[in-house]
This record gives sequence, structure tokens and C-alpha cells, in this order.
Amino acid sequence: MQIFVRTSGLKSHSLDSDDYNISNDHDDTDNEDLFASAQISFLKNNLVPVTIFDGYNDLISIVWNADGQLLPLFDINLISRQYYGYVPLISGLSITIDIMGTISVATMGSAKVSFWNKDAKLEVDTNLSTKLEGSISLSSDNNLLRKATATHSATGTVSVRFDTDFLTVPHIFCYILSQSSFFTRYL
Repeated sequence: MQIFVRTSGLKSHSLDSDDYNISNDHDDTDNEDLFASAQISFLKNNLVPVTIFDGYNDLISIVWNADGQLLPLFDINLISRQYYGYVPLISGLSITIDIMGTISVATMGSAKVSFWNKDAKLEVDTNLSTKLEGSISLSSDNNLLRKATATHSATGTVSVRFDTDFLTVPHIFCYILSQSSFFTRYL
């Protein structure tokens, strides 16, 4: 899974010229409209981009509403592999094979911004699960003689924590990536 973020106009709205030694000769990129969007790519499939904010009012609204509340960000269920096969045998029996693999991704996140303390915190948890189901059947003249099934699944969580303190220059950033144990089950 990949996340692409595109922004414009943040330099002119967020940087203090005295602290960053920006001259009065601004280039053309400083006059861009304030904008941010994100796009998720999963298994080389790009999903529809989502606009985070478009303009100064949207940005301020998002920052003031960043109170640490947990929100669903992304939820998708995909069939990653599917196979169905039928094999007639010389004896008159037939074998049917059915295999399907699925992937589920659910992402929850929260953000908290404090202008009073001049810090921000972002937490994102992604729950991943995958399941592979397979069955093989032996039949004769539309009568099922035997059937064997197997299921294998795995689940786990990947967490991202991002803390920043923008009281001083340079700003302090802390980025923590962790994962839980991945549990597997075979039936």
C-alpha cells in the first residue's frame, strides 16, 4: 500500500521568513493556491484522489477540528486471486477445484493540533487481514462423492505515530512505525 500526498501553496502560508531566511524575492511557486490531496495505491491500483483541503478556510477548519477523534480513513476488501477448474477423469469421475484469496485493509486515524502548546500528533492504525480458501471436490454424474476444504488466514496491525513540536526552529519531529504480531490460522 502506498500513499501519495500532493500539496501546493504551503510555503507562503506556513513559513516565517525571518526564521528561514527567505528573501523578499519570492518565486512563482509561493503564489500558488493553498491545496492538498491524497491518493492511495493498493496492489498497483490507484484509488480516486481525495481532497484534504482547498484554500485557506478549509485548512483552518481542518486544523481547528483536529481534536484527536478516531476517524475511519480507508476500508477496502479485494479479491486478490480466484481460480476455478474442472477436470474430467477417464474413469468417469470429475474433480472440481475452487480457490479464492481475499485481502482486507481497514485504516483508522486521528490528529490533534494544539496552537497553545505549539505541537501536533498524528496516529494511524492499519488492520490487515488476508484469507486463502480452497476446496477440491470429487463427483460422479452430478453426485458429490468427497469434498476437502482448507482455509488459511493471517491478521495483524501496522501503526504509525507522528509527533511534532513547532515551538522552536528547527522543529522537532518524531516518527514511530510499529507492527503487532501477525497471527495465522489454518482450518
